[in-house]
Amino acid sequence: MAALEDAAPVHVAIVRAAVFDRLTPEQAQAFGEACEIILAGLTGPERPALPADLPWRR
Repeated sequence: MAALEDAAPVHVAIVRAAVFDRLTPEQAQAFGEACEIILAGLTGPERPALPADLPWRR
């Protein structure tokens, strides 16, 4: 956990510089909306079976 806490500020700065600082506000809004749709598909009732769900993985 300490390693994650130590790495977090640098990770956030890199992601911000490489991704979010390059987007216009409109692009960031569209990206957020797309992420919400993807998340709903991964966590909602209609999500596809994931490898961890398969019987032989338990």
